[in-house]
Amino acid sequence: MRITRTPLRRSFFGALLCSLSVAACGPASEMDSLDEKSPELGAQEQEVIYGTDNRTDVYAYTARPTLRQRAEQSTVALMAPSAINSSNPNNVTFSARTLQSAYNLCTNQRFLNDPTPAFCSGTLIDDDLVLTAGHCIETATDCSNTRFVFNFYRTSATALNTVTTADIFSCRSIVAHGLTTAGGRNLDYAIVRLDRAATPRFVPAPIRPGNTALPVNTGVTVIGSGSGIPFKIDDGGKVRTNRSGTLDYFVATTDTFGGNSGSGVYENDTFTVAGILVRGDTDYVNQGSCRVVNQCTETGCRGEDITYVRPAVDHYCRVAASARLCDGSEPPPPPPPPPDSFAYSASNTNSAQQNTTNRTIALTAGQTLTIATCGLTGASFSGDTYLRLRNAAGSQVSANDDACGDRGSSITYVAPTTGNYSINAGCYSSGSCSGTVAWTISGGTTAPTSGSFNFNVSNTNSAQQNTVNENVSIAAGKTLTVATCGLTGASFTGDTYLRLFSGATQAAANDDACGGRGSSLTYTSTSATTLQIRAGCFSTGACNGTVVWNIQ
Repeated sequence: MRITRTPLRRSFFGALLCSLSVAACGPASEMDSLDEKSPELGAQEQEVIYGTDNRTDVYAYTARPTLRQRAEQSTVALMAPSAINSSNPNNVTFSARTLQSAYNLCTNQRFLNDPTPAFCSGTLIDDDLVLTAGHCIETATDCSNTRFVFNFYRTSATALNTVTTADIFSCRSIVAHGLTTAGGRNLDYAIVRLDRAATPRFVPAPIRPGNTALPVNTGVTVIGSGSGIPFKIDDGGKVRTNRSGTLDYFVATTDTFGGNSGSGVYENDTFTVAGILVRGDTDYVNQGSCRVVNQCTETGCRGEDITYVRPAVDHYCRVAASARLCDGSEPPPPPPPPPDSFAYSASNTNSAQQNTTNRTIALTAGQTLTIATCGLTGASFSGDTYLRLRNAAGSQVSANDDACGDRGSSITYVAPTTGNYSINAGCYSSGSCSGTVAWTISGGTTAPTSGSFNFNVSNTNSAQQNTVNENVSIAAGKTLTVATCGLTGASFTGDTYLRLFSGATQAAANDDACGGRGSSLTYTSTSATTLQIRAGCFSTGACNGTVVWNIQ
């Protein structure tokens, strides 16, 4: 197996796509192996078998029940959102070529009809933390464009385990990352925080304690998605070289493939994660017009490189905390969601035209609003999201459903007028999706926090007609005070009446302050919105004065 610096992002040009809720697809048209970028840390990532091919499907593995549990409960496949079809949230399918088609394999090779949607593998090591290779996920863009899929394994020779949207996670952030060669050490690791806790639905795998070299000939097992196919367990590896002087990686004879990058490598006696599979020897070789697995003897070829787990965990513990990983220290509480965001889960929204989750945002003329399920801090998505933005009249002013790999959503809009705008969050077509919508507001004129206006009116029917009105924009949690008395600059003559409206709904009213003829009201807003102050007189009388308002 040889390394690429960036994850294998699959090209589907002309490929036969398979909906993989059934056993598998038939072979597609013959295509070359998927291209990879030039290596930067070692050789190019490919597959290789040492001695006997020990790869075993999860359903068929019986030698060590704990390792089967690691595959079922702790292993993830890294996939691009475009490889996942979650239109039925209770039976997710995958769009990918078969192994035979993707790599032009000869008909005598194993697992020919397995689908190949994964580009890397990983291991759950804490409630919301996944351990993988550093070259599998390097940037915030990689984070946004990667999904972590549990339960990707066969339950029989003809069936895949049912995967639901509850089994699919997004990347919230890259917490610890190493992809360096310095001081004689070659490191390749990443610890990623998921968008939500995977426990108790899934179980973190324990990490090998201490920081010592694995003895040569130690038995090791690798679990992951070699060449992108459903999880396989290979428990026949042996440590060849332990690099005890640098403790950066060890070399073993694991039967591993390109999609195995990031796979957890376990000690066979303790079942703890000892390392991360990162690179190795050439995997497939030509045999006539097709290709076969590169077969090496147990002592032949270069071996497979596996980064020790300890540098990754030590890096994580320098920047974060975990009772499970960091010497018993209490983990910090999860960071709160950004204040300008909301989570949603939806289905059958007809491309965000029904059954949507909505939020109202007050904008002033000239302000720029960016709303997104990807690309902004705190934004995330699973499935194919759709966002629409409407003005106060309910007319659509912008929409998007194809950002960040075509399944996220992002809108940037400059408000032409001051008013309330509504975000509608939904999913493409009749599918299901979920995520967090985040937004930012910049530019324009900052909404004022105080003001005043004069009025001189009569026959207002207690401020229900013929009133003098003023609109005020207010943020969520802020308190508005409006008065004709008791505030600096406020004044009145006659019997005044004040009402406050949010849209067509009255939010507050008063006509008996300051001796019973002035008016004063206070209102705390639960959301960002625009309110309207209406100034009038009690009953059909006449009055005048100055209304003063402030926001705190």
